Amino acid sequence: MRAGDDPDRMLGRSGRAGLATRRGDAGLTIVALGDSTTAVDDWSGFGIDVYPDLLPGALVAYGIAARVVNAGICDTTTRDARERLDRDVRAHAPGLVVVQFGINDSWIDAGEGRREPRLTLAEYRDNLRHIVRVLRGDGARVVLMTPNPMRWVEGGYVEVFRRHPGLLDTEAERGIDTLLDVYAQESRDVASEEAVPLVDVHAAFEEYGDEAGQSVQDLLMDGDGIHPNAAGQRLVCRVLAPAIARLVRS
Repeated sequence: MRAGDDPDRMLGRSGRAGLATRRGDAGLTIVALGDSTTAVDDWSGFGIDVYPDLLPGALVAYGIAARVVNAGICDTTTRDARERLDRDVRAHAPGLVVVQFGINDSWIDAGEGRREPRLTLAEYRDNLRHIVRVLRGDGARVVLMTPNPMRWVEGGYVEVFRRHPGLLDTEAERGIDTLLDVYAQESRDVASEEAVPLVDVHAAFEEYGDEAGQSVQDLLMDGDGIHPNAAGQRLVCRVLAPAIARLVRS
């Protein structure tokens, strides 16, 4: 996602190598598949460490050596992820893949005259299921993460939606999350149906914001209200690392 109305804009592999055999010299190979909330932060001007940068160090505390490949790309949806799965994920023969999408999938490009999300909920669901099933068929473990919640910020995307009333509630603090909440729940449902671990980043951010003297905006970039800032990325890593440790040890 970038400034403006756009929030974010093959090698095959088969077989069932087990987790224990899908390790490189540096240990477990993990691929983080996502959009700009995952991608290397070379676009914001802040250059913060994103959770894939932080994860190897966090896993050391659990006795796990890992190489983390950042396969996050700005302005992408699960449709894009499905199309680049071979090139950006399977080519690395990962033992574990973290998948986080939803913000772009649920986004309405109001400035382009659109009134519906980029991807329907049904396509989002189907894409997540496809990604999980393909990777699991390769013998990789999969962790699904819900997208982080967002907040309106004056001078940000709220201005676009004010010019297009009736799409999202620009007066409600969580109006920007109206659709995202539904897609986040779909991610939870897919994780349950496919029996893969879920890391509920969405809930973790909201729980943080419920504490006295704290707000979700504390975890998001100033003037943006969408991307996790340094504190937000640390929180993502803090809830993700123990989930990976439990999965690896199982």
